[in-house]
Amino acid sequence: MACATPCSLLMQSYFLYSALLALKLLALAPMAAIVCHPEKVQRANISDLKNLTPFWLVAALYMTTSPDEATAIALLRVYVIARFIAAVGYVQRLPKTATELAFFVSFAITSFMGSWVVYTYRAAL
Repeated sequence: MACATPCSLLMQSYFLYSALLALKLLALAPMAAIVCHPEKVQRANISDLKNLTPFWLVAALYMTTSPDEATAIALLRVYVIARFIAAVGYVQRLPKTATELAFFVSFAITSFMGSWVVYTYRAAL
């Protein structure tokens, strides 16, 4: 195990999927210099910056609510897949509905996690 202290599988999954998203975000910058239409890559990069930042914060907070492990890991996986589809949709020609669906799925997951955090800690209001 890579953690200095024992990390749950849930936290390891959060770290893994967050790192994959960060690497994808970093990969988009040099890709803009290679492709024929760098503005498409820039739009994908801006979209990721706008969507990943809240996700990382909300997902980290969500992990503190002791969610069901299988559900939480499934949400992380689906979110990562959706963001990869959204990025590809910006750079390559994908059906617009696929790109829009990927955005709405990732938005819904972040919204669900945020709502779950608020619900779990509602006594602190």
